[in-house]
Parts: sequence; C-alpha cells; structure tokens
Amino acid sequence: MTREVLILVCSWILSLYLLLRYIPTESKRLAWITFILVQAIAWIHEYIQLVFGLVEFPYREFNKATNMSFSLHYIVYPTIAVFFILFYPKEKGTRRTFLYYLLFSMGITTYSYLLEKFSSLYHYIHWNWFFGLI
Repeated sequence: MTREVLILVCSWILSLYLLLRYIPTESKRLAWITFILVQAIAWIHEYIQLVFGLVEFPYREFNKATNMSFSLHYIVYPTIAVFFILFYPKEKGTRRTFLYYLLFSMGITTYSYLLEKFSSLYHYIHWNWFFGLI
C-alpha cells in the first residue's frame, strides 16, 4: 500500500468516524446540508484552481475521469466544514470568533501543506499556504 492510499484511507476512516460519532442527533440535518453544500463549493474552488494552473493532483482516485482529488474535496474538507458550522461560537465576542476562524483556516491549510510536502496528493504550482489560509 502506497503512502497516498494510506493517507486517503485514514482520512476517510477518520472523517466518517467523526461525522458518525460526534454529530449531535438534533444537528444531523444541519450537518448533512452543510456537508453537501460544502462539497459543491469545494468542487468549484478546486475546479478554479485547476483551470488557472494553481495546483495539480498527481495522485488521484479516478485519474481517467477527472484531474481533481475526490477524497480531499468531497469528504475531508466538507467534514471539517461541518464541525466549523456546528461548533461555531455564538455570541462569544469578536476575539474568540476571530481565533475560531483562524484555528480552522490554519488546520485546513496545514493539512494541505503537509500533504503537498510529504505525498503526491497535492502539488502547488502557483499556490502557497498563505493563499490557502486566506
């Protein structure tokens, strides 16, 4: 098993486990709507990155069907977005809200950066971690 397959399998297992285990029953509808909506947004974002030649995905699950990464933008990032929406600090002040945004942005950017450095799942062409953070 290659490193990329291992990373993707672990990402799938962790994402599904977090979604099934830590989503409160009363928030499941919001979680799934968020998940599907973020999949659409992630698809558009990924498509724009590919069209403008900002990134490429050397290792893809469906390499004959598309140049996009399926697992990252359809499972992992939507899972992170679900937890962002569900645990958003309501009425906690500007400082705490800013730190919350910064924490999640840095988490996604760090994950992407580590994938780019240590695997063939990402390759930045005209992109860097700062653009991803913004």
